[in-house]
Amino acid sequence: MSIESISQILTKIPFWPNLTSEEKALVSQRAITKKFSKNQLVSNNSSECLGIILILNGGIRVSLISDEGREVTLYRAHEKEFCISTASCVIHQLTFEAIVTAEEDTTVLVIPSSVCARLIENNIYVRAFAFEKETERFSQAIRAIQHMLFKKFDQRLASYLISAYEQNGSDEVKKTQEEIARDVNSAREVVARMLHEFSSKGFVEVKRGTIKLRNIEELKRLL
Repeated sequence: MSIESISQILTKIPFWPNLTSEEKALVSQRAITKKFSKNQLVSNNSSECLGIILILNGGIRVSLISDEGREVTLYRAHEKEFCISTASCVIHQLTFEAIVTAEEDTTVLVIPSSVCARLIENNIYVRAFAFEKETERFSQAIRAIQHMLFKKFDQRLASYLISAYEQNGSDEVKKTQEEIARDVNSAREVVARMLHEFSSKGFVEVKRGTIKLRNIEELKRLL
């Protein structure tokens, strides 16, 4: 991506108008773009601390992994959204060990961690922006935990399928059962059983690597 293109993107960042001339120059000089392939690790607590990222295309998933290897999805971020979990080294309130993974081929704009640290320390607008995004993501993580603890699994799966339909505008959810299980924080066998039940009721059609939604209204009734 050209320097001119990066400069245009930077002007759309919410705190950009509130940076000093020196801060704008610093960000312009240090901001870079990075590309990640599907399922590639973007960031975790033991890897390089990237900084704040803006997703230019594609999407990322933020999750936790237990000592036994079980993965729990906390939230996702998509095109034109920011992720600050990749800046945990400079936002000290982020104390949990999050794993950030590209859900598809993804390009991001990176404001490096060293630059983020300087901006957060010296500019109240950047600090407020970081805390606002941190609060938004924390709310999403709590919502994911609420779904796990308090919603029946048929409701969780129906909600996931409907969300995929509304986001992509397609009645085909191109995910394997393993991927769906990871996304809804369950086991593949549990997902397979519920999809079989949905299929027997005419709600969905299960294909290899794809779930076709046959009766969206009945799925919504489950909610």
